[in-house]
Amino acid sequence: MDFHSQYSKRQLNGTVYIASRRVLNKKLRSELQNGAGELYLMFKAPYASYNIDEIARVASELGEIFVMRFKVDFQYNSRGFAFLQYIDTSLQTEAIQVLSQRFRAIHLDIAIYPSRNARELIMLTKDSHDPSPYHVYQQMRSLCAFNSVRVYEYRPRRYAHIFAYTNNDEAIKAYRMIRENMVLFGSTASISWLRNNRTVVKDDFVPSCCQKLDNNLVPPNLKACNCFTFSPKHVSPRLENRLMAPRAKIGKCQ
Repeated sequence: MDFHSQYSKRQLNGTVYIASRRVLNKKLRSELQNGAGELYLMFKAPYASYNIDEIARVASELGEIFVMRFKVDFQYNSRGFAFLQYIDTSLQTEAIQVLSQRFRAIHLDIAIYPSRNARELIMLTKDSHDPSPYHVYQQMRSLCAFNSVRVYEYRPRRYAHIFAYTNNDEAIKAYRMIRENMVLFGSTASISWLRNNRTVVKDDFVPSCCQKLDNNLVPPNLKACNCFTFSPKHVSPRLENRLMAPRAKIGKCQ
Protein backbone atom coordinates (compact mmCIF):
# COMPACT_ATOMS: atom_id res chain seq x y z
CA MET A 1 0.00 0.00 0.00
CA ASP A 2 1.47 3.38 -0.99
CA PHE A 3 1.68 6.36 1.35
CA HIS A 4 -1.35 8.24 -0.01
CA SER A 5 -3.53 5.13 0.15
CA GLN A 6 -2.51 4.49 3.75
CA TYR A 7 -2.83 8.06 5.06
CA SER A 8 -5.21 10.99 4.68
CA LYS A 9 -4.11 14.62 4.70
CA ARG A 10 -6.11 17.72 5.61
CA GLN A 11 -5.59 21.21 6.97
CA LEU A 12 -7.70 22.81 9.66
CA ASN A 13 -6.80 26.40 10.53
CA GLY A 14 -3.10 26.36 11.46
CA THR A 15 -2.70 22.58 11.63
CA VAL A 16 -2.00 20.04 8.90
CA TYR A 17 -3.06 16.50 9.82
CA ILE A 18 -1.62 13.34 8.29
CA ALA A 19 -3.59 10.42 9.72
CA SER A 20 -3.93 6.69 9.26
CA ARG A 21 -6.95 5.49 7.29
CA ARG A 22 -7.02 2.24 9.26
CA VAL A 23 -10.12 1.54 11.37
CA LEU A 24 -8.95 0.85 14.93
CA ASN A 25 -10.76 -0.88 17.75
CA LYS A 26 -12.53 1.43 20.20
CA LYS A 27 -10.15 0.87 23.12
CA LEU A 28 -6.97 1.56 21.14
CA ARG A 29 -8.45 4.61 19.41
CA SER A 30 -9.52 6.04 22.77
CA GLU A 31 -6.03 5.57 24.23
CA LEU A 32 -4.43 7.26 21.23
CA GLN A 33 -6.92 10.12 21.23
CA ASN A 34 -5.99 10.71 24.87
CA GLY A 35 -2.38 11.23 23.83
CA ALA A 36 -0.78 7.82 24.44
CA GLY A 37 2.76 7.65 23.06
CA GLU A 38 2.73 11.19 21.66
CA LEU A 39 6.02 12.74 20.56
CA TYR A 40 7.00 16.39 20.19
CA LEU A 41 9.16 17.28 17.17
CA MET A 42 11.08 20.56 17.29
CA PHE A 43 12.63 21.92 14.08
CA LYS A 44 15.66 24.16 13.75
CA ALA A 45 15.17 27.37 11.74
CA PRO A 46 14.69 28.25 8.92
CA TYR A 47 11.35 26.47 9.17
CA ALA A 48 10.31 27.03 5.54
CA SER A 49 12.86 24.40 4.46
CA TYR A 50 10.93 21.56 6.14
CA ASN A 51 8.70 19.52 3.84
CA ILE A 52 5.72 18.10 5.70
CA ASP A 53 5.22 15.09 3.43
CA GLU A 54 8.91 14.19 3.54
CA ILE A 55 8.96 14.25 7.35
CA ALA A 56 5.86 12.05 7.52
CA ARG A 57 7.31 9.54 5.05
CA VAL A 58 10.52 9.19 7.07
CA ALA A 59 8.55 8.81 10.30
CA SER A 60 6.33 6.13 8.73
CA GLU A 61 9.37 3.97 7.94
CA LEU A 62 9.66 3.20 11.66
CA GLY A 63 6.02 2.15 12.08
CA GLU A 64 2.45 2.95 11.13
CA ILE A 65 1.51 6.50 12.09
CA PHE A 66 -1.73 7.18 13.91
CA VAL A 67 -1.52 10.93 13.31
CA MET A 68 1.01 13.70 12.72
CA ARG A 69 0.01 17.28 13.48
CA PHE A 70 2.11 19.98 11.81
CA LYS A 71 1.70 23.57 12.91
CA VAL A 72 1.89 25.92 9.91
CA ASP A 73 1.58 29.63 9.19
CA PHE A 74 -0.72 31.32 6.67
CA GLN A 75 1.79 30.56 3.88
CA TYR A 76 1.69 26.84 4.73
CA ASN A 77 5.25 26.96 6.11
CA SER A 78 6.13 25.10 9.29
CA ARG A 79 6.02 27.07 12.54
CA GLY A 80 8.85 24.95 13.91
CA PHE A 81 7.15 22.05 15.64
CA ALA A 82 4.88 19.06 15.15
CA PHE A 83 3.35 16.17 17.08
CA LEU A 84 3.59 12.49 16.17
CA GLN A 85 1.84 9.34 17.37
CA TYR A 86 2.33 5.76 16.22
CA ILE A 87 -0.44 3.19 16.41
CA ASP A 88 2.05 1.03 18.33
CA THR A 89 2.70 3.32 21.30
CA SER A 90 5.69 1.22 22.39
CA LEU A 91 7.61 2.82 19.50
CA GLN A 92 7.84 6.11 21.40
CA THR A 93 11.20 5.31 23.04
CA GLU A 94 12.72 3.88 19.86
CA ALA A 95 11.51 6.86 17.84
CA ILE A 96 13.32 9.28 20.16
CA GLN A 97 16.56 7.37 19.60
CA VAL A 98 16.23 6.50 15.91
CA LEU A 99 14.23 9.20 14.13
CA SER A 100 16.64 12.07 14.82
CA GLN A 101 19.41 10.07 13.14
CA ARG A 102 17.23 9.31 10.13
CA PHE A 103 16.27 12.96 9.80
CA ARG A 104 19.90 14.06 10.01
CA ALA A 105 20.74 11.61 7.22
CA ILE A 106 18.53 13.69 4.90
CA HIS A 107 19.81 17.00 6.34
CA LEU A 108 16.82 17.77 8.58
CA ASP A 109 17.67 19.07 12.05
CA ILE A 110 14.75 17.79 14.15
CA ALA A 111 14.90 17.13 17.88
CA ILE A 112 12.40 14.63 19.32
CA TYR A 113 10.99 14.53 22.86
CA PRO A 114 8.10 12.88 24.69
CA SER A 115 5.11 15.21 24.41
CA ARG A 116 3.78 16.80 27.58
CA ASN A 117 0.32 16.63 25.98
CA ALA A 118 -0.77 19.79 27.80
CA ARG A 119 -4.55 19.64 28.00
CA GLU A 120 -5.62 21.99 30.79
CA LEU A 121 -6.57 25.65 30.47
CA ILE A 122 -6.99 28.07 33.36
CA MET A 123 -9.39 31.00 33.31
CA LEU A 124 -8.94 33.61 36.02
CA THR A 125 -11.64 36.08 36.97
CA LYS A 126 -10.05 38.95 38.86
CA ASP A 127 -12.94 41.20 39.83
CA SER A 128 -15.80 40.52 42.23
CA HIS A 129 -18.18 41.90 39.59
CA ASP A 130 -17.10 39.36 36.96
CA PRO A 131 -19.55 36.58 36.02
CA SER A 132 -20.05 33.84 38.61
CA PRO A 133 -18.43 30.40 38.19
CA TYR A 134 -21.86 29.01 37.28
CA HIS A 135 -22.18 31.58 34.48
CA VAL A 136 -18.65 30.78 33.27
CA TYR A 137 -19.48 27.06 33.30
CA GLN A 138 -22.61 27.55 31.20
CA GLN A 139 -20.89 29.85 28.71
CA MET A 140 -18.04 27.36 28.30
CA ARG A 141 -20.54 24.57 27.65
CA SER A 142 -21.94 26.63 24.79
CA LEU A 143 -18.50 27.21 23.23
CA CYS A 144 -16.59 23.92 23.35
CA ALA A 145 -16.90 20.47 24.86
CA PHE A 146 -14.55 19.79 27.78
CA ASN A 147 -13.99 16.71 29.93
CA SER A 148 -14.14 18.36 33.34
CA VAL A 149 -13.86 21.64 35.19
CA ARG A 150 -12.75 22.44 38.72
CA VAL A 151 -13.07 25.86 40.32
CA TYR A 152 -10.94 27.40 43.07
CA GLU A 153 -11.70 30.53 45.06
CA TYR A 154 -8.13 31.81 45.31
CA ARG A 155 -9.28 35.11 46.85
CA PRO A 156 -12.72 36.20 48.10
CA ARG A 157 -14.99 36.17 45.02
CA ARG A 158 -11.99 35.68 42.71
CA TYR A 159 -11.99 32.35 40.92
CA ALA A 160 -9.67 30.12 38.95
CA HIS A 161 -11.51 27.78 36.55
CA ILE A 162 -9.44 24.86 35.27
CA PHE A 163 -10.85 23.13 32.18
CA ALA A 164 -9.52 19.71 31.14
CA TYR A 165 -9.72 18.40 27.57
CA THR A 166 -9.22 15.01 25.96
CA ASN A 167 -5.85 15.91 24.46
CA ASN A 168 -3.64 18.80 23.47
CA ASP A 169 -5.27 19.17 20.06
CA GLU A 170 -8.73 19.64 21.59
CA ALA A 171 -7.33 22.08 24.15
CA ILE A 172 -5.70 24.17 21.40
CA LYS A 173 -9.01 24.41 19.52
CA ALA A 174 -10.80 25.41 22.71
CA TYR A 175 -8.14 28.00 23.56
CA ARG A 176 -8.65 29.67 20.18
CA MET A 177 -12.43 29.67 20.55
CA ILE A 178 -12.30 31.07 24.08
CA ARG A 179 -9.90 33.85 23.08
CA GLU A 180 -12.33 34.88 20.35
CA ASN A 181 -15.19 35.07 22.89
CA MET A 182 -13.52 36.52 26.00
CA VAL A 183 -16.19 39.23 26.22
CA LEU A 184 -18.54 36.53 27.57
CA PHE A 185 -16.47 36.17 30.74
CA GLY A 186 -16.10 39.73 32.00
CA SER A 187 -13.69 42.57 31.42
CA THR A 188 -10.88 41.21 33.61
CA ALA A 189 -11.03 37.51 32.73
CA SER A 190 -7.95 35.87 31.22
CA ILE A 191 -7.23 32.45 29.72
CA SER A 192 -3.88 30.65 29.59
CA TRP A 193 -2.31 27.21 29.69
CA LEU A 194 -2.19 25.89 33.25
CA ARG A 195 1.41 24.69 32.94
CA ASN A 196 2.55 28.15 31.76
CA ASN A 197 0.59 30.24 34.24
CA ARG A 198 3.00 31.93 36.64
CA THR A 199 0.33 33.31 38.97
CA VAL A 200 -0.66 29.97 40.47
CA VAL A 201 1.17 27.28 42.41
CA LYS A 202 0.66 23.85 40.88
CA ASP A 203 0.19 22.12 44.24
CA ASP A 204 -2.74 24.44 45.01
CA PHE A 205 -4.69 23.24 41.97
CA VAL A 206 -5.03 19.50 42.46
CA PRO A 207 -8.42 17.83 41.97
CA SER A 208 -8.27 15.40 44.91
CA CYS A 209 -10.43 17.43 47.30
CA CYS A 210 -12.88 18.93 44.79
CA GLN A 211 -16.52 18.62 45.83
CA LYS A 212 -19.46 18.34 43.45
CA LEU A 213 -22.07 21.00 44.13
CA ASP A 214 -25.54 19.92 45.20
CA ASN A 215 -28.82 20.96 43.56
CA ASN A 216 -28.60 24.35 45.26
CA LEU A 217 -25.04 24.90 43.96
CA VAL A 218 -23.60 24.46 47.45
CA PRO A 219 -20.69 22.12 48.30
CA PRO A 220 -21.50 19.32 50.79
CA ASN A 221 -18.77 20.43 53.20
CA LEU A 222 -17.98 24.14 53.20
CA LYS A 223 -14.81 23.61 55.25
CA ALA A 224 -13.33 20.73 53.25
CA CYS A 225 -11.38 22.78 50.69
CA ASN A 226 -11.73 25.72 48.34
CA CYS A 227 -12.36 23.59 45.23
CA PHE A 228 -15.68 22.63 43.68
CA THR A 229 -17.00 21.28 40.41
CA PHE A 230 -20.29 21.01 38.53
CA SER A 231 -22.26 18.13 37.08
CA PRO A 232 -24.36 18.05 33.87
CA LYS A 233 -27.55 18.52 35.92
CA HIS A 234 -26.38 22.06 36.69
CA VAL A 235 -26.86 23.14 33.08
CA SER A 236 -29.83 25.48 32.83
CA PRO A 237 -32.85 24.20 30.84
CA ARG A 238 -32.46 27.13 28.46
CA LEU A 239 -28.85 26.23 27.68
CA GLU A 240 -29.66 22.52 27.51
CA ASN A 241 -32.27 23.27 24.85
CA ARG A 242 -29.67 25.23 22.88
CA LEU A 243 -27.14 22.42 23.18
CA MET A 244 -29.64 19.79 22.05
CA ALA A 245 -31.23 21.78 19.22
CA PRO A 246 -30.10 20.32 15.86
CA ARG A 247 -29.70 23.76 14.26
CA ALA A 248 -28.55 25.72 17.28
CA LYS A 249 -25.84 28.25 16.52
CA ILE A 250 -23.42 26.95 19.12
CA GLY A 251 -19.71 27.63 18.73
CA LYS A 252 -17.89 24.52 17.51
CA CYS A 253 -14.22 23.95 18.28
CA GLN A 254 -12.32 23.41 15.06
